[in-house]
This record gives sequence, structure tokens and C-alpha cells, in this order.
Amino acid sequence: GKVSGIRVVQASGNPTSAPQIRLRGSTSISGSQSPLYLVDGIITNGSSRDIPVADIDAIEIVKGAAASSLYGSLAGNGVVQIITKKGKRNQAPLFTVRQEVGFSSVNGTYPLTNKHPYKTAPLSMGDWDSEPSTPDTSNFGFDLSSGNRVLDTDAEGNTYFVNDYGSQNYDNAKNIYTEQSYSSTNLSFASGGETFNTFASFNALSQGGILEPVDPFTRRSLRLNHEQDFSEKLKLSFSTNYVNTSGINLVEQGQGANVFYSTLVTEPFINLKEKHKDGYFSPVPNGYTVQASNFQNPLYVVDVAEFNFGNKRFLAGTNAEYKLFDNLTINARQSIDKNSISFSGYYPKGFVTPTPNPEQNNGYLSENKVESEALISSLGFTYKFDFENFNGAITGKYLFEKRTLSSISASGYNFIAEGVMNLENTLTENQRIFSQFEEEIAKNYFLNIDLNYLDKFIVSGLVRNDESSLFGKENRSRIYGRGTVAYIVSEDIELEGIDFLKVRASYGTSGLRPTWAAQYETFSVTTSSITPGVLGNKNLRPSVTSELEIGLNISFLSNYSFEFNYSKTNTKDDFLLVPLASVAGYSAQWQNIGGLESTYFEAGLRGEFLESDGLRWKFNLVFDTGNQIISDLGSVPPFTRSNLGSVNIFRVEEDKPYGTLYGFKYAKSLDELSEIDGSVVNIPASASSSSGGTVSDYQVNEFGYVVRKEDVGTPKEAPMMIYDEDKKDTAVTEIGNTNPNFNLGFSSTLYYKDFSLYFLLDYQNGGDIYNYTKQLLYFNERHKDLENFGATGKEQNYAQNIYNRSDPNSHFVEDGSYAKIREISLAYSLGSSDLGALGKSIKQIKFQLTGRNLFTFTNYSGWDPEVALSTNPTNFRLDEYSYPNFRTYSAALTLKF
Repeated sequence: GKVSGIRVVQASGNPTSAPQIRLRGSTSISGSQSPLYLVDGIITNGSSRDIPVADIDAIEIVKGAAASSLYGSLAGNGVVQIITKKGKRNQAPLFTVRQEVGFSSVNGTYPLTNKHPYKTAPLSMGDWDSEPSTPDTSNFGFDLSSGNRVLDTDAEGNTYFVNDYGSQNYDNAKNIYTEQSYSSTNLSFASGGETFNTFASFNALSQGGILEPVDPFTRRSLRLNHEQDFSEKLKLSFSTNYVNTSGINLVEQGQGANVFYSTLVTEPFINLKEKHKDGYFSPVPNGYTVQASNFQNPLYVVDVAEFNFGNKRFLAGTNAEYKLFDNLTINARQSIDKNSISFSGYYPKGFVTPTPNPEQNNGYLSENKVESEALISSLGFTYKFDFENFNGAITGKYLFEKRTLSSISASGYNFIAEGVMNLENTLTENQRIFSQFEEEIAKNYFLNIDLNYLDKFIVSGLVRNDESSLFGKENRSRIYGRGTVAYIVSEDIELEGIDFLKVRASYGTSGLRPTWAAQYETFSVTTSSITPGVLGNKNLRPSVTSELEIGLNISFLSNYSFEFNYSKTNTKDDFLLVPLASVAGYSAQWQNIGGLESTYFEAGLRGEFLESDGLRWKFNLVFDTGNQIISDLGSVPPFTRSNLGSVNIFRVEEDKPYGTLYGFKYAKSLDELSEIDGSVVNIPASASSSSGGTVSDYQVNEFGYVVRKEDVGTPKEAPMMIYDEDKKDTAVTEIGNTNPNFNLGFSSTLYYKDFSLYFLLDYQNGGDIYNYTKQLLYFNERHKDLENFGATGKEQNYAQNIYNRSDPNSHFVEDGSYAKIREISLAYSLGSSDLGALGKSIKQIKFQLTGRNLFTFTNYSGWDPEVALSTNPTNFRLDEYSYPNFRTYSAALTLKF
């Protein structure tokens, strides 16, 4: 909501998950859309999650290939540079203490039903291993004599979703998604003298999320930034940051142990907070076996099992600058980004699962450690010149990268002794081990020229040569470049009310590197065989993203500025894993196939109103709209992406938007029916009591679907699925598009004397979501829609026809438009002049009340329209029992002295 042309998606509310960012359109069909992150010039391997906001001074966004060409094959997705705080020269020591505390809670409620279609019988209380804290003898919708449910049928054998549960209903979602604490502590020191400045900080974060009894996500961070002038010619600076994070690695997608699946699926006669006689949450709470689903009590899972992760990260960069002559400077930089990530999983012996699972029931332990390191060295020069009406600079640099990644994981199951948490406590034949090591070497050279004529004509040119061991052996280098021109019109033409007017255009290229193993043959090795996997490609090249950008910048009426950008982006030589015919047993090969095109329009308006009596108002309005199209698949036929979730729905096809949804389609208008010789030919016989007829034989029912008139109000009533009359079969076709029509953001700060009020609104228009959570709740008879269907006389099978055997279909495609109030913050500041005698030592005291993610206005029926797959959250908007985003309320006190 603050910068145009950027999609920021918090796909999961899990505090351990970082927001995902995409700058303008996608540049890879199968790869990551994340930009390159720089921290104080350090080229990193990670995301922004590890950088405390309190340390950040500014964020620079380099959106397109034309701008990010400086970083070549690292920056096809653009660049986000984070600039952290520094001390100021000749600054007296300044200490800052900030403490923020608050709590988080889930937004709204999920539409679940309190009806069912079964006969009821009183619950027996003698067959459970648990001891319910509140025994219940209500009616629960099952037949005790057989242990199975019995449908409540009418005289004709039809069932309806209209029966009430008993008097005791447990709101499990409300009981489990509870308020959790939040706290953030920030301590910092800044100082400076004639020849130096320094900044140091400590940050501690604890975010509890919304789940009980899950431990909070924690982050501890230490930072030291320093700049030193050793002489008029030699300057040295360094930036260091050590971060330690830990949290719980919860399962979000899928069924079974997924907390969010289990909570929503569980029927309200079951109390998930019921305790076992030994004190932990019950694995089989009263009524558990009756529902006959594959859910697990999520409180039992997180109470008894363990899913931990931790990360220790060290970021450091040092920069030396030596001025050889007045106009020639030599620059050398060395940086390191080192991560040590650990994961562990543990199921105790005797762990209860819905169906027998030897790997979990008898004890299971896994340990995984991943270490990565990026060492990057650079040596460069800058030559500045000034003659007559020209001035400019020539910059050259050599960049050397060495990146390594190593991982080792081990697991075992079937504990020999209880309570001993090491792998030696498992049977040898049940132990597994995996290890991996990767190394990349890259050498890059670039030369950049900037030229300015009369401070109104600006020309810039860049050429960069990248060499990387990730490129195929036969294509070890690739050249990228950029050209930019700009003209400051206001230097020549005086326009009333216009303070500054610049027009500009640029064309440039950047790219992405292939994955580490893409150029090599891979094999699956077991004790009995070696099986070929992927055929290597020695000719593999990095992708190339070219972009034309045209824009203008205007400042007017002293207090306002406006920016407009048009960009046209084209990616070629993308990487796709292409299936192969049987060639020496290899199944696939990475090839330079695939292309994407995107067009974006962006605009931003900001201003400041100045009024008397201490009143001031600042605002920022941003807008963007665009599209992204798959332009080339080479010899690869259209395909639907698999292994992204429980349902395959995302289509990859030439000339289709990247983010197209494919599935079965239900008719919602009589205009969608095809008639030949007076007979409807695109309604399958299986969807109705009879097919064919004329259009007049059909109507749209109260839920917006085309149905056969003669079936209305009978158990045969069912939505009509459209099929291809040529194929005479139900057709999988386009049913949605995840790309929004446009995005709008508005932020505002109002100042009045010592008070300030900040507000941020984020609006997205359009963009479809596939609500697979809703589809599975149809199957599990838990969604509110089934109650609504029953209230209008629809027989139970009406919903199951729409469920469509869990195959993707248009009923579960929903409009993802939303307006979010991202943040409201009210602050009151007291300066040293307001503090009397205390003002001699205290510079500022600030009180602040903040609400984040406060309100969401949407027609989407799930928890939150900001939901997606973690593998590609800016494109793949699939809701599959994800951790819902939550709101946070907090109060903060800042003291500077």
C-alpha cells in the first residue's frame, strides 16, 4: 500500500513466515518471484524477516530489469535494498529505549454449520481412554448400537441437512484460535565525532500468533554499524548483524495433523480442549471415533509432538574507499551472509494417529541442519569528470562470488526405550540419512557511464558480463546491459504551478540463474539399484528479462509530487523441466524453454498540507494495474502445475495469464447453453435426470446455477456442468484468474501539535482465489453452505454434486477483492522543552497505540483473502487450511536520552 507496482503477500499468518514480494510482473514460470535483497550493500541469500524494523532507516525499491541491470543474473526479479540506521557526525551520544507490548487475535469467524443430516442418540460415556472434564449427555448425531451414523431419511429415502446438534456445542475454532501475547524490545545507541559515526542496537521480538499451546516465534538481533575516516583519502565502514530466530514449524497444507484442517472439520459435539487422564490434551476426545474423519486433535498434536526450527544468521560487510586523486576513487568491499538453520521433529512412543502409523505410533525423531554461506568480494573504481557543460562519472567493478550450501538430515522410528530423544534409540533398519553439498563460483564485471549536460539532459549506459558455474559448461557467460535517457523539461520551459518536470526512458536486461543441479545428470541410489532421474544440460543458459520503461516525475504547487511509469517486460530462456521420451532411462531435462511478458502502469501522488496552529497533513496515494502473459512454451504442450497442493488447478499455457485457474465449470446463465437444432448439447446426462431439451427447459435457481426446471424442488435438482459438445464429455476449461485488475494504496499522517495519527489502507480489485478449504468442508459436512442448502429444501446430494469428487470446479472460485486497514497508529510525543528539568537529560518521550491488520472488507468467504501457496504466493492463490492472518493491538513507549 505504500509503493506502486509491488505485490506484498502475507500468505500465512504463521509468525515464522516472511511476507513474499513481487516487483511488477513474474519473470519465471517455475522459479521464485522473490527479488534480490541487499542490506547496506551486502548481497544476501535470505529474506527481510531477519532484519528488525527498528534498525531500518530506508528501503529502496528497484522494480524492473532496466533498473536492476547493475546486478545482472542475480536480479531478474528486481532488487530491494535495506539501508540500516547509522550515527551522525558530531552527534552527542543518543540512547533509545523502546518497549512495545500487545496481543494478537484472529479476524472474524469461519462460516461453519450447526446442522447435520443424521439421526441422534444419547452419547455413552464408558468407552473412552480420556476423562472429559465436562461430561456431556447431549444428542450427537450417531447411532450408538452400531458405532456408525445413520442418515435421517424421509419416506422417499431422501436426507436433508436440517437437524440441530444437541444442547452442548463447542466452538473449537474460538477455543483454539485464542489471543496470544506480543512484545518487542529495542535498545540502540548512536554517536559521532569529526571523523567517525557509530550505531549499535539490540532487538528482541516475541510473537505468539493465535494458537494455543504453540510456543511463540522469537527473534534476537545484535547490530553494529561504524564509519571511520582515517585520513582525507582513506575511509572505512562496516555493517554487522547477528540474528537468532526460533519457532514452531507447523503443517499448514493438507489434512490429518494440520491444525487448521482439524479445527474446522471437527463437529461441535467434540470438545478439542478435553484433557486425557494423564494431563495432556486428549488424542480421542469424547465422540472422536463417531465422525469417521482423518482429523487429529490439533491441541494433542502440538502439545505432545514437537516441530521446532531455529536459524542463526550472521551478516557482515566492510567497505574501504581510497581517493587516489581528486577525481579517482578506488573501492573494495567484502561481505558474508552465513546461515545455520535447524529443524527437528519428534513423536513420542505411544503417539495416537487416526489410523495406524508405525513411524509415529512407536516413536519418531528427525534432525535436519542446513548451512549456507555467501562470500562476495568486489574491487572497483569511480572516475568523476567535469568539463565545460558536461559532468559525469565512469564506474567499473569486478565482483567475485563464492556460495556454498551443505545439509544433513537423519531420522529414525520405533524407539527402543521411552523418553530417550536420540537417533541411537531407534532400530537401525528404520534409520535414514541424507546429505548434500553445493558450491557456486561466479565472476562478474561491469562498466557504467553517467553523463549530465547542463543539469537537464542525463544519459547513462551500463554493460555487465556474468560468469557462473551454474550456467551450462558450454555457456559460461552472459552479457546484460542498460541505457537510460532523461530530460528535465522544467529547466527549459516554465510552466505555471510546475516546480519540476522530468521525462525519462530506459531499456535494460537482467536475469536469473539456473538451479544448482540443472546441468548435471541425477540418479536415485538405493542399496539395490541406481535409477536415472534428470538428464543434465551442458548448454543451459541464464534467463534474460528485458524491459522498456517510460516515466515522468512532476513536483507542483510547492507541496505535491506525481510519478507515472509504463513498463513492458519480456523474459526469454526461462527454465522448465521438460519431460523426455525414454532416453537412457532419464525422465526429464531442464531446458531454456519458456517466456513471460508483462505490461504495467503505475502512478503515485503525494503531498503535504500546511495549516496554522500546529496542524499538518501528509498523504501518499499509489495505483498500479498490469498483466502477465505466458508468451512461449516452445515444444512443451500446455500443462497444469502439480505437487503444489492437494488440488491441481494452475494452468501453464501460451497466451494465457500466469495465474490462470483450470477446472470444471457450472453454468450460471442460460446464455452459456449451446443449442443445435433446438436441442441443448453441452449439458452432460450425468448431471440431470435427463439431458438435452431446449433452453426453455432450464432455469437459474436461487443459488445462481442453471438447473433443469422439472428437477427444481426435488432431490434430483443439481447444477448443470458445461461440457464440450465435440468431445461429448465434461470439459476442463478456464475458471478463474488470480491476477487482480488493479491495486490501490492510501496512507496518511495527520499532525496536531504533539499528536500524530497514521493510517494505511490497501485495496485490491479482482483476482480470483480457489477456496479448497471450502470444498473439503463440503465433503466433511461442516460448511455453512450446507445448512443454507438444507433450509431451502435441497437434498444432501445437492452439495455433494458440487463437491465434484474433490476435482477443481468453478463453484469454489471466489473473487479475492478486498480493502484492508493495514494499520492505525496514534502517538503523543513530549520533547525536551516539554519535560522541564527532565529535559536536560531526556530528549523525547513518546507514547503510541497501534492496531495492525485491523479490518478486512471483502466478499471472500474464507478467513482472509490474502491467502496463497507458500511456493509462489504472489501468483498461486489457493486456500488450503492455511494459518489465518490475524490482527495485533499494541502499546509502545519510546524514551530517548
